Amino acid sequence: MALDSSKFRAVNSKKKNYNQKKIDRQLEYIDNKIQSYIEELNAGDLDEAREATIAEKLKKQKAQRRKYKRIEKQLAETGLDQISTTDPDARTMILHGSVIEVAYNVQTVADERNKLILEYEVTNQNDRKALLPMAQKTKRICDTDAVAVLADKGYHNGEQLTGCEQEDIYTIVAYQEVPRSYPVPTPEYYGERFRYNPKKDQYKCPQGHILKTTGHWYNKKYEESVTKVKHYKTTACGSCAVKHLCTRNPKGRLIERSQHAGAVERNNRRVRENTSTYSLRQQIIEHIFGTIKRQWGYDHILLKGLRKNEGEFGLIYLIYNFRRVINILGLPKLKKWLTRLLFSIFTDRALRNARQYQKYSCWQLVPVIVREGWC
Repeated sequence: MALDSSKFRAVNSKKKNYNQKKIDRQLEYIDNKIQSYIEELNAGDLDEAREATIAEKLKKQKAQRRKYKRIEKQLAETGLDQISTTDPDARTMILHGSVIEVAYNVQTVADERNKLILEYEVTNQNDRKALLPMAQKTKRICDTDAVAVLADKGYHNGEQLTGCEQEDIYTIVAYQEVPRSYPVPTPEYYGERFRYNPKKDQYKCPQGHILKTTGHWYNKKYEESVTKVKHYKTTACGSCAVKHLCTRNPKGRLIERSQHAGAVERNNRRVRENTSTYSLRQQIIEHIFGTIKRQWGYDHILLKGLRKNEGEFGLIYLIYNFRRVINILGLPKLKKWLTRLLFSIFTDRALRNARQYQKYSCWQLVPVIVREGWC
Protein backbone atom coordinates (compact mmCIF):
# COMPACT_ATOMS: atom_id res chain seq x y z
CA MET A 1 0.00 0.00 0.00
CA ALA A 2 1.01 3.64 -0.42
CA LEU A 3 0.37 6.41 2.09
CA ASP A 4 0.30 10.11 1.27
CA SER A 5 -1.55 13.27 2.19
CA SER A 6 -2.89 16.33 0.45
CA LYS A 7 -3.96 19.76 1.73
CA PHE A 8 -7.47 21.08 1.12
CA ARG A 9 -8.39 24.69 1.84
CA ALA A 10 -10.78 25.18 4.75
CA VAL A 11 -13.75 27.50 5.16
CA ASN A 12 -11.56 30.03 6.98
CA SER A 13 -9.62 32.93 5.47
CA LYS A 14 -6.05 33.73 6.47
CA LYS A 15 -7.35 37.00 7.96
CA LYS A 16 -9.41 34.98 10.44
CA ASN A 17 -6.42 32.90 11.57
CA TYR A 18 -4.28 34.21 14.44
CA ASN A 19 -1.03 33.34 16.19
CA GLN A 20 0.86 35.23 18.90
CA LYS A 21 3.15 36.95 16.43
CA LYS A 22 0.20 38.26 14.41
CA ILE A 23 -1.61 39.37 17.57
CA ASP A 24 1.47 41.25 18.84
CA ARG A 25 1.85 42.98 15.47
CA GLN A 26 -1.81 44.06 15.43
CA LEU A 27 -1.76 45.24 19.06
CA GLU A 28 1.33 47.34 18.40
CA TYR A 29 -0.37 48.96 15.41
CA ILE A 30 -3.60 49.59 17.40
CA ASP A 31 -1.74 51.04 20.39
CA ASN A 32 0.12 53.46 18.11
CA LYS A 33 -3.15 54.57 16.50
CA ILE A 34 -4.82 55.02 19.89
CA GLN A 35 -1.89 57.08 21.17
CA SER A 36 -1.99 59.21 18.02
CA TYR A 37 -5.74 59.90 18.37
CA ILE A 38 -5.40 60.76 22.08
CA GLU A 39 -2.60 63.22 21.35
CA GLU A 40 -4.68 64.81 18.60
CA LEU A 41 -7.66 65.18 20.94
CA ASN A 42 -5.49 66.61 23.72
CA ALA A 43 -4.12 69.26 21.37
CA GLY A 44 -7.49 71.00 21.72
CA ASP A 45 -7.55 72.99 18.46
CA LEU A 46 -10.08 70.80 16.58
CA ASP A 47 -13.49 71.78 15.32
CA GLU A 48 -16.51 69.77 16.50
CA ALA A 49 -16.79 67.66 13.37
CA ARG A 50 -13.12 66.63 13.42
CA GLU A 51 -13.26 65.93 17.15
CA ALA A 52 -16.30 63.68 16.68
CA THR A 53 -14.54 61.81 13.85
CA ILE A 54 -11.41 61.24 15.95
CA ALA A 55 -13.51 60.11 18.94
CA GLU A 56 -15.32 57.56 16.72
CA LYS A 57 -12.02 56.22 15.33
CA LEU A 58 -10.64 55.97 18.86
CA LYS A 59 -13.69 53.98 19.93
CA LYS A 60 -13.25 51.53 17.02
CA GLN A 61 -9.54 51.01 17.77
CA LYS A 62 -10.30 50.29 21.44
CA ALA A 63 -12.92 47.75 20.36
CA GLN A 64 -10.34 46.14 18.07
CA ARG A 65 -7.86 46.03 20.94
CA ARG A 66 -10.38 44.22 23.15
CA LYS A 67 -10.99 41.74 20.33
CA TYR A 68 -7.30 40.90 19.97
CA LYS A 69 -6.89 40.65 23.74
CA ARG A 70 -9.75 38.11 23.85
CA ILE A 71 -8.08 36.06 21.12
CA GLU A 72 -4.73 36.29 22.94
CA LYS A 73 -6.37 35.03 26.15
CA GLN A 74 -8.02 32.17 24.24
CA LEU A 75 -4.66 31.27 22.69
CA ALA A 76 -3.03 31.16 26.13
CA GLU A 77 -5.84 29.11 27.70
CA THR A 78 -5.95 26.48 24.94
CA GLY A 79 -2.17 26.14 24.64
CA LEU A 80 -2.49 26.13 20.85
CA ASP A 81 0.01 27.90 18.59
CA GLN A 82 -2.77 29.32 16.39
CA ILE A 83 -6.52 29.91 16.36
CA SER A 84 -8.98 30.03 13.47
CA THR A 85 -12.17 31.91 14.34
CA THR A 86 -14.44 30.74 11.49
CA ASP A 87 -13.47 27.05 11.63
CA PRO A 88 -11.70 26.35 14.96
CA ASP A 89 -10.26 23.03 13.74
CA ALA A 90 -8.54 24.52 10.67
CA ARG A 91 -4.81 25.36 10.68
CA THR A 92 -2.40 27.29 8.47
CA MET A 93 -0.42 24.88 6.27
CA ILE A 94 1.93 25.05 3.31
CA LEU A 95 -0.07 23.93 0.26
CA HIS A 96 2.89 23.94 -2.14
CA GLY A 97 6.10 25.92 -2.47
CA SER A 98 5.64 29.10 -0.45
CA VAL A 99 1.83 29.17 -0.71
CA ILE A 100 0.25 29.11 2.76
CA GLU A 101 -3.46 28.65 3.37
CA VAL A 102 -5.77 27.74 6.25
CA ALA A 103 -6.44 24.11 5.42
CA TYR A 104 -6.86 20.47 6.43
CA ASN A 105 -4.41 17.65 5.74
CA VAL A 106 -6.14 14.51 4.44
CA GLN A 107 -4.21 11.26 5.00
CA THR A 108 -5.00 8.62 2.37
CA VAL A 109 -3.97 5.00 1.82
CA ALA A 110 -4.35 3.09 -1.47
CA ASP A 111 -3.47 -0.45 -2.51
CA GLU A 112 -0.98 -1.36 -5.23
CA ARG A 113 -3.13 -3.76 -7.24
CA ASN A 114 -6.38 -1.84 -7.77
CA LYS A 115 -5.46 1.72 -6.66
CA LEU A 116 -8.51 1.76 -4.40
CA ILE A 117 -8.67 3.94 -1.30
CA LEU A 118 -8.40 1.64 1.72
CA GLU A 119 -8.40 4.20 4.53
CA TYR A 120 -8.38 7.95 5.07
CA GLU A 121 -8.35 10.46 7.90
CA VAL A 122 -8.89 14.21 7.88
CA THR A 123 -6.34 15.91 10.18
CA ASN A 124 -5.09 19.39 11.01
CA GLN A 125 -1.50 18.23 11.55
CA ASN A 126 1.50 17.42 9.37
CA ASP A 127 2.58 13.92 8.32
CA ARG A 128 5.20 13.35 11.02
CA LYS A 129 3.06 11.10 13.26
CA ALA A 130 0.63 9.66 10.72
CA LEU A 131 2.58 6.61 9.48
CA LEU A 132 1.88 4.12 12.28
CA PRO A 133 -1.82 4.88 12.97
CA MET A 134 -2.73 4.90 9.27
CA ALA A 135 -0.83 1.66 8.63
CA GLN A 136 -2.44 0.00 11.68
CA LYS A 137 -5.95 0.91 10.56
CA THR A 138 -5.29 -0.30 7.03
CA LYS A 139 -3.86 -3.56 8.34
CA ARG A 140 -7.05 -4.18 10.33
CA ILE A 141 -9.25 -3.32 7.34
CA CYS A 142 -7.34 -5.73 5.10
CA ASP A 143 -7.48 -8.42 7.83
CA THR A 144 -3.88 -9.41 7.24
CA ASP A 145 -0.93 -10.25 9.49
CA ALA A 146 1.51 -7.92 7.72
CA VAL A 147 1.50 -5.06 5.23
CA ALA A 148 4.15 -3.15 3.27
CA VAL A 149 3.77 0.62 3.19
CA LEU A 150 5.42 3.13 0.87
CA ALA A 151 5.62 6.78 1.97
CA ASP A 152 7.62 9.92 1.22
CA LYS A 153 10.16 11.58 3.50
CA GLY A 154 7.52 13.61 5.35
CA TYR A 155 6.60 10.40 7.21
CA HIS A 156 10.18 9.51 8.18
CA ASN A 157 10.09 9.43 11.97
CA GLY A 158 12.14 7.07 14.15
CA GLU A 159 9.39 6.57 16.71
CA GLN A 160 6.87 5.74 13.99
CA LEU A 161 9.25 3.36 12.22
CA THR A 162 9.96 1.51 15.47
CA GLY A 163 6.23 1.16 16.11
CA CYS A 164 5.70 -0.19 12.60
CA GLU A 165 8.33 -2.89 13.10
CA GLN A 166 6.60 -4.02 16.29
CA GLU A 167 3.29 -4.27 14.40
CA ASP A 168 4.71 -6.27 11.44
CA ILE A 169 4.37 -3.27 9.15
CA TYR A 170 7.12 -3.38 6.52
CA THR A 171 8.13 0.20 5.73
CA ILE A 172 9.88 1.71 2.72
CA VAL A 173 9.84 5.38 3.71
CA ALA A 174 12.14 7.86 1.98
CA TYR A 175 14.66 9.54 4.28
CA GLN A 176 16.31 12.93 4.46
CA GLU A 177 19.94 13.76 5.12
CA VAL A 178 20.67 13.47 8.84
CA PRO A 179 20.75 16.94 10.46
CA ARG A 180 24.12 17.63 12.06
CA SER A 181 24.41 19.36 15.42
CA TYR A 182 27.74 20.82 14.32
CA PRO A 183 29.37 20.90 10.87
CA VAL A 184 31.62 18.05 9.77
CA PRO A 185 34.48 19.50 7.68
CA THR A 186 34.68 16.72 5.06
CA PRO A 187 32.21 14.19 3.65
CA GLU A 188 34.66 11.35 4.31
CA TYR A 189 33.88 11.69 8.02
CA TYR A 190 30.09 12.10 7.93
CA GLY A 191 28.17 10.02 10.46
CA GLU A 192 27.27 7.27 7.99
CA ARG A 193 31.02 6.57 7.57
CA PHE A 194 31.16 5.41 11.19
CA ARG A 195 30.29 1.70 11.48
CA TYR A 196 28.09 0.59 14.35
CA ASN A 197 28.60 -2.78 16.06
CA PRO A 198 25.27 -3.77 17.69
CA LYS A 199 26.79 -6.65 19.70
CA LYS A 200 29.40 -4.45 21.37
CA ASP A 201 27.32 -1.26 21.22
CA GLN A 202 30.16 0.82 19.82
CA TYR A 203 31.23 2.67 16.67
CA LYS A 204 34.37 2.42 14.59
CA CYS A 205 35.55 5.58 12.85
CA PRO A 206 37.17 5.64 9.36
CA GLN A 207 40.59 5.69 11.06
CA GLY A 208 39.79 2.52 13.00
CA HIS A 209 39.34 4.13 16.43
CA ILE A 210 36.56 2.80 18.69
CA LEU A 211 33.91 5.16 20.03
CA LYS A 212 32.27 3.88 23.20
CA THR A 213 29.31 4.95 25.30
CA THR A 214 28.81 5.14 29.06
CA GLY A 215 25.40 3.59 28.52
CA HIS A 216 23.63 6.65 29.88
CA TRP A 217 20.50 7.74 28.03
CA TYR A 218 19.85 11.45 27.44
CA ASN A 219 16.49 13.00 26.62
CA LYS A 220 16.41 14.92 23.34
CA LYS A 221 13.33 17.03 22.64
CA TYR A 222 11.96 17.71 19.17
CA GLU A 223 8.80 19.82 19.19
CA GLU A 224 6.50 17.86 21.55
CA SER A 225 8.36 14.53 21.29
CA VAL A 226 11.15 13.31 23.55
CA THR A 227 13.62 10.72 22.23
CA LYS A 228 16.29 8.93 24.25
CA VAL A 229 19.83 9.07 22.82
CA LYS A 230 23.26 7.76 23.79
CA HIS A 231 26.61 9.48 23.15
CA TYR A 232 29.69 7.74 21.75
CA LYS A 233 33.22 9.18 22.14
CA THR A 234 36.88 8.19 22.02
CA THR A 235 40.01 9.60 23.68
CA ALA A 236 41.90 8.91 20.43
CA CYS A 237 40.59 12.21 19.00
CA GLY A 238 43.14 14.14 21.07
CA SER A 239 46.09 12.67 19.16
CA CYS A 240 44.42 11.93 15.81
CA ALA A 241 46.26 13.41 12.82
CA VAL A 242 43.03 13.94 10.83
CA LYS A 243 40.92 15.43 13.61
CA HIS A 244 40.62 18.69 11.65
CA LEU A 245 38.96 16.73 8.81
CA CYS A 246 36.52 14.97 11.14
CA THR A 247 35.25 17.60 13.56
CA ARG A 248 35.50 21.23 14.67
CA ASN A 249 34.59 20.30 18.22
CA PRO A 250 37.67 20.94 20.43
CA LYS A 251 36.69 18.00 22.65
CA GLY A 252 36.66 15.57 19.74
CA ARG A 253 34.06 13.76 17.68
CA LEU A 254 30.70 12.87 19.25
CA ILE A 255 28.30 10.36 17.69
CA GLU A 256 24.70 10.43 18.88
CA ARG A 257 22.49 7.35 18.53
CA SER A 258 18.77 7.37 19.28
CA GLN A 259 16.68 4.54 20.70
CA HIS A 260 15.02 4.27 17.27
CA ALA A 261 18.26 4.18 15.25
CA GLY A 262 17.99 0.46 14.49
CA ALA A 263 14.53 0.75 12.91
CA VAL A 264 15.62 3.85 10.99
CA GLU A 265 18.72 2.13 9.61
CA ARG A 266 16.75 -0.94 8.52
CA ASN A 267 14.14 1.20 6.80
CA ASN A 268 16.79 3.29 5.04
CA ARG A 269 18.55 0.16 3.85
CA ARG A 270 15.28 -1.12 2.37
CA VAL A 271 14.84 2.18 0.53
CA ARG A 272 18.31 1.89 -1.01
CA GLU A 273 17.82 -1.76 -1.92
CA ASN A 274 14.27 -1.36 -3.31
CA THR A 275 14.38 1.76 -5.44
CA SER A 276 12.11 0.21 -8.09
CA THR A 277 9.54 -0.71 -5.45
CA TYR A 278 9.61 2.76 -3.89
CA SER A 279 9.10 4.30 -7.34
CA LEU A 280 5.62 2.69 -7.35
CA ARG A 281 4.51 5.07 -4.59
CA GLN A 282 3.56 7.93 -6.90
CA GLN A 283 1.83 5.59 -9.35
CA ILE A 284 -0.34 4.15 -6.59
CA ILE A 285 -1.40 7.26 -4.69
CA GLU A 286 -0.70 10.54 -6.48
CA HIS A 287 -3.31 10.19 -9.24
CA ILE A 288 -6.06 9.98 -6.60
CA PHE A 289 -5.40 13.55 -5.51
CA GLY A 290 -4.99 14.64 -9.13
CA THR A 291 -8.39 13.20 -10.04
CA ILE A 292 -10.19 14.70 -7.05
CA LYS A 293 -8.55 18.12 -7.19
CA ARG A 294 -7.95 18.74 -10.89
CA GLN A 295 -10.70 16.77 -12.65
CA TRP A 296 -13.46 16.98 -10.04
CA GLY A 297 -12.52 20.41 -8.65
CA TYR A 298 -12.47 19.42 -4.96
CA ASP A 299 -9.45 21.51 -3.95
CA HIS A 300 -11.30 22.96 -0.94
CA ILE A 301 -13.57 21.77 1.84
CA LEU A 302 -17.19 22.90 2.14
CA LEU A 303 -17.90 22.04 5.78
CA LYS A 304 -16.40 23.12 9.11
CA GLY A 305 -14.73 20.95 11.75
CA LEU A 306 -12.87 17.65 11.65
CA ARG A 307 -15.96 15.49 12.20
CA LYS A 308 -17.98 16.98 9.34
CA ASN A 309 -14.94 16.92 7.04
CA GLU A 310 -14.56 13.19 7.75
CA GLY A 311 -18.09 12.77 6.41
CA GLU A 312 -17.48 15.00 3.41
CA PHE A 313 -14.39 13.08 2.36
CA GLY A 314 -16.14 9.81 3.09
CA LEU A 315 -18.62 10.71 0.33
CA ILE A 316 -15.91 11.91 -2.08
CA TYR A 317 -13.79 8.79 -1.57
CA LEU A 318 -16.85 6.51 -1.78
CA ILE A 319 -17.63 7.93 -5.22
CA TYR A 320 -13.96 7.65 -6.25
CA ASN A 321 -13.85 3.97 -5.28
CA PHE A 322 -17.24 3.33 -6.88
CA ARG A 323 -16.12 4.75 -10.22
CA ARG A 324 -12.83 2.92 -9.94
CA VAL A 325 -14.56 -0.41 -9.34
CA ILE A 326 -16.80 0.17 -12.38
CA ASN A 327 -13.64 0.62 -14.45
CA ILE A 328 -12.09 -2.55 -13.00
CA LEU A 329 -15.06 -4.93 -12.99
CA GLY A 330 -17.44 -3.39 -15.48
CA LEU A 331 -21.02 -2.50 -14.61
CA PRO A 332 -22.66 -5.95 -15.12
CA LYS A 333 -20.18 -7.70 -12.81
CA LEU A 334 -20.45 -4.91 -10.25
CA LYS A 335 -24.24 -5.30 -10.18
CA LYS A 336 -23.82 -9.01 -9.56
CA TRP A 337 -21.41 -8.47 -6.68
CA LEU A 338 -23.54 -5.71 -5.15
CA THR A 339 -26.56 -7.99 -5.18
CA ARG A 340 -24.58 -10.61 -3.23
CA LEU A 341 -23.32 -7.95 -0.84
CA LEU A 342 -26.77 -6.53 -0.14
CA PHE A 343 -28.17 -9.95 0.64
CA SER A 344 -25.17 -10.83 2.82
CA ILE A 345 -25.91 -7.96 5.23
CA PHE A 346 -29.48 -9.06 5.91
CA THR A 347 -30.35 -10.63 9.24
CA ASP A 348 -31.67 -14.20 9.25
CA ARG A 349 -35.19 -12.88 9.59
CA ALA A 350 -34.71 -10.43 6.77
CA LEU A 351 -33.27 -13.21 4.59
CA ARG A 352 -36.39 -15.29 5.05
CA ASN A 353 -38.55 -12.29 4.17
CA ALA A 354 -36.27 -11.37 1.29
CA ARG A 355 -36.77 -14.54 -0.76
CA GLN A 356 -39.73 -13.02 -2.49
CA TYR A 357 -37.50 -10.14 -3.63
CA GLN A 358 -34.72 -12.24 -5.18
CA LYS A 359 -36.03 -11.50 -8.67
CA TYR A 360 -35.05 -7.84 -8.25
CA SER A 361 -31.73 -6.39 -9.38
CA CYS A 362 -29.43 -4.78 -6.85
CA TRP A 363 -30.57 -1.29 -7.91
CA GLN A 364 -34.24 -2.18 -7.47
CA LEU A 365 -33.49 -3.71 -4.07
CA VAL A 366 -32.19 -0.49 -2.53
CA PRO A 367 -35.64 1.08 -1.83
CA VAL A 368 -36.89 -2.32 -0.65
CA ILE A 369 -34.03 -2.60 1.84
CA VAL A 370 -34.73 0.87 3.18
CA ARG A 371 -38.49 0.26 3.38
CA GLU A 372 -38.22 -3.12 5.11
CA GLY A 373 -35.43 -1.98 7.43
CA TRP A 374 -33.19 -4.93 6.62
CA CYS A 375 -29.88 -3.11 7.12
